[in-house]
Amino acid sequence: MSTTYIRKFRYAGIVMFLMLCMLAGTSASPADASDITNCLLCHKYPGISRVDEEGKLRLFYVNEDVFNNSVHMKVKCEGCHTDIKKIPHDTAKKVDCLVECHITEPSTETKFSHRDVATYLEKSVHSTKDEKGQPKEFAEDLPSCKECHDNPLYRPLSFFKSQTPGISEDALGRCRTCHKKEEFIYRFYNHITSRLHKTRIPLNIAEVCARCHDNPDIVARHNLSTRAAFSYGETFHGKAAKYLSEKIPDCLDCHVKKGTSVHQMLSHEDPRSSIHKNNRSNICSNTDCHPDASQKLSNYAVHAEFNLEQSKTHYFFTLFFIMLTGGTLLPLMGIIFLDLVRRFFPNASMKRRKK
Repeated sequence: MSTTYIRKFRYAGIVMFLMLCMLAGTSASPADASDITNCLLCHKYPGISRVDEEGKLRLFYVNEDVFNNSVHMKVKCEGCHTDIKKIPHDTAKKVDCLVECHITEPSTETKFSHRDVATYLEKSVHSTKDEKGQPKEFAEDLPSCKECHDNPLYRPLSFFKSQTPGISEDALGRCRTCHKKEEFIYRFYNHITSRLHKTRIPLNIAEVCARCHDNPDIVARHNLSTRAAFSYGETFHGKAAKYLSEKIPDCLDCHVKKGTSVHQMLSHEDPRSSIHKNNRSNICSNTDCHPDASQKLSNYAVHAEFNLEQSKTHYFFTLFFIMLTGGTLLPLMGIIFLDLVRRFFPNASMKRRKK
């Protein structure tokens, strides 16, 4: 049986499965206002999938509870999947994040769009084009929207709790004084509070950046000086991030100028960049980190690695402490081992006994 025939057979099976779902008359939850076309009629089943033309398994399951707690909870399915006009539908095209959304932006009362983000990205270090508007070499390595973004869950921030973030009933009680519609209260509260802090914790941000900046092939192709995410993990900040601390700086805190979009990340050679040699001291000395820090603190090599070519001072300094630690501990461990041998085998001797 040919591979093409098998793929067609599997696709036909999926179509039949979708039709059976429709005939079953099962409907999506009435609370899910974003699914007005009843896409969850079929996509609510965990096993719904197909093998694509490249032989890869693609899963089309949508968890309704998870989606309804995500930042796109009120975006209709067809708001992103604009090419789907019928059910059962043909193979869906890739989602274009720059398409005009059906949601109205309240300050201007115009349709919402991510086009401004694309403008920022085109002027950043991650742009696929150079200053002359020509495609950069290895442009395919540079990130697109979905390389960094998924559909994150809301992480509500409570102003009435000192430690655990979550939905505050005290805050909701104040909302209910004027707003009577419960659904609006929760949606508005989730949206506003989630934008007051980062959607991801520092460890997640470092992991996202590491997809490219710790890839040896990408590092070599773009002539990058270091594995940035790995070297960040070797610092005090990175080690604190591994313990899920949210009070320490991550990649965005240093590489993005305060008060600007995270998509406006500029090269360290750009005078407008936060990591330019003339601006670097402002990173460490801001009110959230080390307000009394001097210029010298910003000269610390955050991304230095144990590499002789990159930093001779860092290399020999680290090598000295490795030798000092090894030269101190290894003899001590040897003495402890010999002492244990003597304690467990008091009569043991290396000398041969005379007959």
